[in-house]
Amino acid sequence: MRIPRILWERSCTCVRPPATLSPARPSSWTADISLTEHKKRAPNASSVLSAGDIDGKVAVITGGGGDIARHYARALAEAGAAIGLIDIKPDKVADAADALTKAGHKALGLTADVGDKRQLQEAVEQIIDGFGGIDILVNNAGYATTFDFVDIPEEEFDKVLDANLKGAFLLSQLAVPSMKQRGGGKIVNLTSTVSRSGPGDLVHYVATKSGIIGMTRAMARALGPFNITVNALAPGMVATEPIIALYPGEVLDRSAAGRAIQRWEYAEDLVGTLTFLCSPASDFITGQTIFVDGGHVFD
Repeated sequence: MRIPRILWERSCTCVRPPATLSPARPSSWTADISLTEHKKRAPNASSVLSAGDIDGKVAVITGGGGDIARHYARALAEAGAAIGLIDIKPDKVADAADALTKAGHKALGLTADVGDKRQLQEAVEQIIDGFGGIDILVNNAGYATTFDFVDIPEEEFDKVLDANLKGAFLLSQLAVPSMKQRGGGKIVNLTSTVSRSGPGDLVHYVATKSGIIGMTRAMARALGPFNITVNALAPGMVATEPIIALYPGEVLDRSAAGRAIQRWEYAEDLVGTLTFLCSPASDFITGQTIFVDGGHVFD
């Protein structure tokens, strides 16, 4: 059966190039050149051989004084990036930056509240002044408290919202102009498996982590034309010193029992995926949420 021409035209609109090419597309996107030539002209076509190559890039990590952020920072620094750490706690972020510097890496530790745009603007300016720009942003800062739903104070909801969602939004806005100037960039937003499991004593926290997933998708659409990828990383309950101090061991054991890979989750389990999302190997992945939780959540 022949398809009427008008239906065929409509069915093909999804693969037609737009009338006005976006900044990330090559100037000539036509069918009369070879596939090899197309690949040469695509700015984000990469080889798996460059998977961990972020040498010379500048990465910014929020919540930079925390245990997990230190693992992220060390991994990205070892892959060749200069590191800008932002944290609300001055002593912790200074110590984290100092540890990187002593290991021979380039690092700055800056104090800022991610919910305060003025403080973030000052931090971004210092990083750009110190390293020349921003290529990678890891929105890792987070804050959580537990309450019965009806007892969540409004100010507590706002505090969690600022740390987990608003901060990622504000800092992304501030970092994107530099990424555009440098021809592209990588944004990784931290969410959580609670966005799927929805524990009842973390309603305010779950709202922000679910919001991160939606914002990640929308940001990917908005920033893709500028060769900026935006993805989310979703860990489960990670066994860090603060978590171990907060919860008895049986809580972590129950979490482990609910996974396909039945053991505790550690910060070291996250750094491979994080580095991948910050590297050229992920240049054609955007708008995605990747669960790194040992098989607790299956999509």
